[in-house]
Amino acid sequence: MTRPGPTADADDVPPSGLAFAEVSLRLSHVYPVETSPWGVRTFRFDILVDGMVAGTISLRPAVTHLLTHLSGQIGFSVEPAFRGRGLAAKAVRALLPAARAHGLDALWFTTTPDNGASRRTLEKLGCALVESVAVPEDYVSHASGERVKLRYRLELAGE
Repeated sequence: MTRPGPTADADDVPPSGLAFAEVSLRLSHVYPVETSPWGVRTFRFDILVDGMVAGTISLRPAVTHLLTHLSGQIGFSVEPAFRGRGLAAKAVRALLPAARAHGLDALWFTTTPDNGASRRTLEKLGCALVESVAVPEDYVSHASGERVKLRYRLELAGE
């Protein structure tokens, strides 16, 4: 497991014991700003169900145009064998205390219009669809054919 480097503040480490329903999260990697593809310190967790890795979820606890419009402050992926059980939504719920600990009062998620599973997860969480935005030509996913991102917002105040 990668731990924060010596320049990290103790407050910068997510709280331990993150869990919701049958899902628990285990910190698996910390990306320092210098090597993070998102340009911000990023925390990656394994999504665990009965001790098995069911997927990953990442928290990018910053507010930048890249995060709020294109890549999201949270990204998740569930392994095929574990899909269809609502685990992504449960993992997001488990991660909310870490988001709050980093001072976030809302979270931005993005997905593509054709990603029905991600859209259902965001709707299940109570996220509000804010708008669709064009993917700029210089953004990495544009080269693979992405032209539109949907922006969703989840308010944390009432969570």
